[in-house]
Amino acid sequence: MKINKLLFYMMVPLFGALFSCQNQPESDEVNGEEADTLTIMQHLQERGKLVAVTNCELINYNTDSRTPSGFEYELLSNFCKANNLELEMVVNENLDSCFSLLDSCKVDIVAVGIGSNKEMKRRYLLSNPILRQRSVLVQRMPKDWKKMSTANEVENQLLRSPLDLAGKTIYLPSGSHEVTLLNHLSDQIGDTIYVIECDSMNSVELVQAVSEGVIDYTVVEEYVARMASIGLGGLDTKLMVSVEQPLGWAMHNHDGDSSLLTAINGWIDNFEQRNLNRILAKYVNKGNVFGTRKPKSGELSGFDGIIKKTAKDIGWDWRLLASLIYQESHFRLDLESEKGAFGLMQLMPVVMERYGIDYDATPEEQLEAGGKLIKYLSDCLTNKVADSTERMKFVLASYNAGLGHVYDAQRLALKYGKDPEVWDNNVDYFILNKSKSQYYNDTCCKAGYLRGTETYRFVEEVLDRYYQYQATYN
Repeated sequence: MKINKLLFYMMVPLFGALFSCQNQPESDEVNGEEADTLTIMQHLQERGKLVAVTNCELINYNTDSRTPSGFEYELLSNFCKANNLELEMVVNENLDSCFSLLDSCKVDIVAVGIGSNKEMKRRYLLSNPILRQRSVLVQRMPKDWKKMSTANEVENQLLRSPLDLAGKTIYLPSGSHEVTLLNHLSDQIGDTIYVIECDSMNSVELVQAVSEGVIDYTVVEEYVARMASIGLGGLDTKLMVSVEQPLGWAMHNHDGDSSLLTAINGWIDNFEQRNLNRILAKYVNKGNVFGTRKPKSGELSGFDGIIKKTAKDIGWDWRLLASLIYQESHFRLDLESEKGAFGLMQLMPVVMERYGIDYDATPEEQLEAGGKLIKYLSDCLTNKVADSTERMKFVLASYNAGLGHVYDAQRLALKYGKDPEVWDNNVDYFILNKSKSQYYNDTCCKAGYLRGTETYRFVEEVLDRYYQYQATYN
């Protein structure tokens, strides 16, 4: 049991004392005082805090790093920030227990990804969908499947129809909506599907149990299957066992007071799809919750193979490209800057759109797009910097600051008696000093002000690291 779980169980009585149904408006006078006419949302804003319960720590709420993270955590944090609320998260892997906490008013919301079935709608207020997902079967690939000569040979040993689930034993988290799903499916196919509910294992742990051969099958949402199977290998998740289902959050139905629901739905409806895609990419679609891909012995990074391929395509030394990537992201797949630059090569949204990728892009797609940008910059500078070694420095500066500022620095160099095709002690001087009004206001400048120290250091640090990589890696 992790420390945050232990603390949660220790704090449950305290939650009860502090928050037990205090949000519920009273309908009668109490001790001669006027009835409470505040709505749930008004009570929350008066208290200044939203208390949410979730499960599946690795995906939804993770406290292992210095700062909390997680899919549900980021979404809830965004909602709370928009409504001037603090966020308090608790974790309980048992979904029945999550709803018990909601029923007893110890939490305000269950943020797990709740399926919108009739029973849930009857008992709780359910938010608009945050995701639409299908449930999938997780099964192991056949033994020695890599040695099989045809794809059909592999396919013939896998379950490929809901009818194939007849007589099979499926392990599920206790209380999950997949329990109801498989019970209905069992009725529909006219045969028994044996469902075993696990109190002590969440969806991610069950996927890992399938991979390790401890169990044969589990059923989880697509996004959990994608995230949990990263790095495990030998798993198949192609069999869909449900139609697409809307997944949202659940709130207590306090005598028809839907003020919290209204606030949540308003926020969901206005939440940009781009931001949702970013969070999905970070925690779900590519398993980027792990941040970096661990290099093997002798590797510079976990991405050496695709870095070498991209470098070959653009005519660069792969170690130079690796140095640029390290400078940009330290090889983090999920990194996003305050300005919106994303991924291994910190591509801006306009660049991502130009090259047809988004926040769901694979490492290969990110590198391909970044390579195209470098090739474009190099092509633009070919007629302006003849020497390829010098041009490399101009490309690095353009990657950081944009072509416009590099062109400005070249024009300044020419005007003030420096060589516009040489970087060191020539064009770099005007990049470094382009924050001074005498230069950015010069009539030959078109791109305006630049905080040039950042670009100057970028080129210097990328090249210094490149030379180190040359001495260390073949």
